[in-house]
Amino acid sequence: MGWFRPSGPAARPAVSVLAEADGEPAGSGVLLPGQHLLTCAHVVNSALGRPDLLAPDHPGPAAVRVRIIAPGVTVEREAVLTAWIPPRVEDAGLGGYEWNGDLAVLRLAEALPPSLRPPVWHPMAKAQRVRAWHGSGEPGVFADAEVTSCDGRFGYFDGHDRSLDVGQSYSGGPLWSDDESVVVGLVTAKLDIHDGLVRRAWGIPWQRVRRELDGAGLAHLAGPPGDGVCGHPAYPDLVALLDGPPPTSDGWARCGRAVARQLGLGHRDDGEPSAEEFARLLLTHERALPALVAAVRATSPGLAEELLALARSHRLPRLLSPQEYEWLVRLLDALPAPAAARIPAAVRAALPLAAVPAELLSGDGSWAPLVEHLEALHGDSAADPYGGVAVPRLLRAVEYVAAACRPAGGDGGDMSAALRAWCGRVAARLGVPGTALRDRRKDAAEWAKQGRPAPPRVLVELRAVPSRGDGPERYRMRLWCDDGTGPQPVSEQDQRPRTPGEVAREILAVVGPLRRAGGSVLPVVELVVDRDSLELPLDDWEDPDQPLPRVLGAEYPVVVNCPELREIGGDGILSDWRERWRRLDSEEPLRIDDEAAESTRALYGLLMERRFAGRADIVASRQRRSAAVQTCLAAGVPVVLWDRGDKPGSPAMGHFTGRHGHLPEQVRVYRAMALRRPLTCPGRPVLAWADPDLLPPEGAGRPVPEEDERSYELDEVEDSLSSEPAYRVSELSSRTIPIPAHEWERVRHLQGAVWEFVHRSAAAGDTDEPPPPDTDWPPPNAGRPLPVLELADPTDSDPEDFAW
Repeated sequence: MGWFRPSGPAARPAVSVLAEADGEPAGSGVLLPGQHLLTCAHVVNSALGRPDLLAPDHPGPAAVRVRIIAPGVTVEREAVLTAWIPPRVEDAGLGGYEWNGDLAVLRLAEALPPSLRPPVWHPMAKAQRVRAWHGSGEPGVFADAEVTSCDGRFGYFDGHDRSLDVGQSYSGGPLWSDDESVVVGLVTAKLDIHDGLVRRAWGIPWQRVRRELDGAGLAHLAGPPGDGVCGHPAYPDLVALLDGPPPTSDGWARCGRAVARQLGLGHRDDGEPSAEEFARLLLTHERALPALVAAVRATSPGLAEELLALARSHRLPRLLSPQEYEWLVRLLDALPAPAAARIPAAVRAALPLAAVPAELLSGDGSWAPLVEHLEALHGDSAADPYGGVAVPRLLRAVEYVAAACRPAGGDGGDMSAALRAWCGRVAARLGVPGTALRDRRKDAAEWAKQGRPAPPRVLVELRAVPSRGDGPERYRMRLWCDDGTGPQPVSEQDQRPRTPGEVAREILAVVGPLRRAGGSVLPVVELVVDRDSLELPLDDWEDPDQPLPRVLGAEYPVVVNCPELREIGGDGILSDWRERWRRLDSEEPLRIDDEAAESTRALYGLLMERRFAGRADIVASRQRRSAAVQTCLAAGVPVVLWDRGDKPGSPAMGHFTGRHGHLPEQVRVYRAMALRRPLTCPGRPVLAWADPDLLPPEGAGRPVPEEDERSYELDEVEDSLSSEPAYRVSELSSRTIPIPAHEWERVRHLQGAVWEFVHRSAAAGDTDEPPPPDTDWPPPNAGRPLPVLELADPTDSDPEDFAW
C-alpha cells in the first residue's frame, strides 16, 4: 500500500441484496465502478425465490432490489442482472465442497450519491486477517477470521473463537482486510463438518474474480486502482509538475493531508506521497485535482494555475473540490420553494447556448445532478476580454440563481448573499479575474430586474356533465391556487355539478384575495382543458347574483392550457416547447392563414421550418381553425392566439401587437372593450398560454379515465332518482355510456327502489302504476369491452376532419 489509504472499515459501503418475496436480505454484494455491483450467482437465485440455489441456468432479464448503506446515507435501488457466471459444480479437480463460477454482475438503475464509492481490491493471501458482514449491513454483525489456505481459486478462512460465525445471508459480501483497508474476495459458502468444531468457510479470491470477469468480457470492472492511468494523456504532465519544487517547506506532505481529508482518505503519518502516486490519485478520484488546487493556491499560485491549465486542456470532468460541491448542493437544496422554482428560468437565462436536460431542471429530490452537469461545462459563453480565465458556466448560473433569490426592492437576502459568497470563493481558487465575475454579476442583476415575477394564478379544470333534457349546462370543477409556491388545492375537490354562473362565482371568490398589494399585478385565471374544450367560453361567464356583471374575462386575464396535446409529440416536442418559450420575445410570431393551414402536413412543415417561433396567430377560416390550433399546440408552440367568433377575417387579431409577454393583459383589455363597444370589437379572442416553468397539476387537463366517466354517469342516475319522475330514468339510461357488469346490481337496486315508490303512490291513487322493471337486466352486452376505434393518419386527412 502507498502513502494514501482508504479511511478504514467505516467508509466501506454495505450492499444488501433483498429477497423478492419479503424484502429481507438474501445476501450481500460489493460495489464496482460504473454503477455496477458484484455478488454470488446463488444470492441472485435466492433473491428471486428459485428453489435450487446452485441452479446454473440463466434466470433471464431479472431485476432485484438492493440497499446500499454507509455512514450517514442509505439508499435503495433496482439492480438489473447484466452478467451471469453460473455455479459450475461439475468442473474437474474440485473437492466435494467446492464449485467454480458463482458470480453475478448487476447494474444499478440510478446513480449513487458521490460518497458511495467502490472499495479497493487486493489479492488474497494466506494469513490475512479478514472480516465479513451479514447482508443486513448492520455495523455490529460481522465475523472475524483468518485466511488459512488460498490457491488463487479458493480461499479458506477460519473464524475466531470469540467471533460470530459466518452463516446465512453473508454470501456475496466482501472479505475485508483491516490491515490493508482493501477487499480480498467474496464470501461464498460455509463448511459444516466435524460437528461444527471448526468455524470454516470459503470464498472466491480476488485473483479468480478477475479471471472470471475477464472471461465474461468485463475486465474493465475488475482492474485494480490505477489500471490504465499511466496511459492517460495527463499522467506524464502531472508527474512532471508534482516532481518539481514542492509548494511548502515540508514538501508535499501538507498538501497530501489536505487532499486526503477532503476525499475522505487515510494517509501515512510519515513521509510524503510520491509524484507517481499523487498523479494516480488525481486521475482516479474525480475531485482530487480541485482539492489539490485549493491546497496550493495560497502558497504557490503559479502551480495552481498550471494544474488548472492542465485540467482544462485535458477536459478533466470536475470543477469543484468535494468541499465546494457539498457546500453548493446544501445551499441550493435549502432554498425555499418560491426561490427554487426560479432556478430553471435562471439557468436558461444564464446559459442560453447550453443544452441542459429538462429532467435536471426539475430538482426532483436534490439539485446535485444539475450541479454535476453544469460543472462539466468548461468556460463561459463569452471569452474574457482581458485574456484571463473565463468565468465557468456553473458560476455564471449560480450568480443568476442568486439574483433570482434577491428580494424585490431589498438589498439582498441571506440565501442570495451565501450563493454569491460561494461564487467569490470558487472564483478566487480558480484564478478568475474579479472584473469578469463582477460583469457576470451585473448581467444577472439586470436580468432579474427585467424579469417580472410570474403573477399569481388560479387554475381551473372543467369537465362538462351531460345535460338532462332542456336543463342548463353544468360542469364539474377542480380549483388550484398558485401564489409562487406551486399549485395547491383550494378546498376539498367535490364533484358537484355547477352552472356557468356558479363556476364564475367560485373562481371570483378565490382570485380576489390573490391581488398583490396596490393591485398592479392581476392574477391570471388559467383554464386547464383537454383538446375538445379549447374554446370553452369561460371568459364570458359572470356571477349572476352580483350588482355588477363581474365578467371573468374582463376582470382578469383568462388563458387556456392543454397538456394533453403538448404531450402527444414526446420528449422532442417538449424540448422544442421550452426553447420556443425562451425565444418568445426574440422570434417573430407565426401568422397562420388558410394557405398555411391547407393541410396538417403543410402546417407541420411550417412549424418545423420555424422551429423556435414561440407564438402563432391563427387567422384561418372557421373550417380550418380547430385543426390549426391543435397542430400548433401539439408541436410545442407555447403561445397560440385565435378568434373563436363567427365573423370572417378574425377581427380581434389586429389588436394584439407589441411585446408578447403582455398578451394576457392585452386580451383582457380587448374583452372589456367588447362589452362597451360590441360593434367595433366583435371578436372573441382565445389565448393558449403555457409557461414551461409553471406546470399545471399532475393529471389536470387529460381525458377522464373510462371508469371515472362511468362513475360520473352513475352519479347522474342517483341524482335523478330523488328529483325526477320515474319515466325520466329510462330517458337518462338511453344517454349514458355502457356500465360495467359489476355495477348493474347497484343500478337494478336503484331502479327497483324507484318502481316500489311509484307503485305505492299508484296504490294511493296518486298516479298510474308504471310497468315493473325489466327483469332481463343486465342486457346481453353488459360488461363487454367497448369497440376499438381505428384512427386514420391525421396527415392523410383533410383539415376539416383533423383529429389527433
